Amino acid sequence: MVSLNKEYNQIVNFTKFNVHFSKFVDHCDLLKQSPDYIIEKYNHCIVFELTVEHKMYTPDYMTDFFNKYWKRWGIFEEYELKNILMYLYSTQNLSLLTMVEKFEEYIGPLHMISDMQDKKGLHHLTEKFVHQLLEKNANNVKVVLRDMKLKALLHEI
Repeated sequence: MVSLNKEYNQIVNFTKFNVHFSKFVDHCDLLKQSPDYIIEKYNHCIVFELTVEHKMYTPDYMTDFFNKYWKRWGIFEEYELKNILMYLYSTQNLSLLTMVEKFEEYIGPLHMISDMQDKKGLHHLTEKFVHQLLEKNANNVKVVLRDMKLKALLHEI
């Protein structure tokens, strides 16, 4: 049987990763985040290699962002970074349902996210913001938890 605590911890870690790079955190202009830092936070919060093929194309609405990012940081060798950047760029508003949709499009399934509880790495005020964000989105959290549980049950069959 699947524990909801596991899935909830995955949603918390997933949200923490997003908050690291959201427009709601003072220092987090995505263009100013180095590729190494983004990969480091991804490996800390998410902890699995991308299962989605790297995207060779860049959607039109992201072209300007990527041109500026490459100009600042150089073209990066790690193809998974582009997928992660595409994901972060398209989810800066922290809409939970959009975050889930884009995560599965650019990175992989939610059930593979680390379920380790109480991962450190955020300032205590930012940590508080994560929990407030999840509380304010309680209905969407329930939807995501339901979908995760259903997918897990289908995999058991």
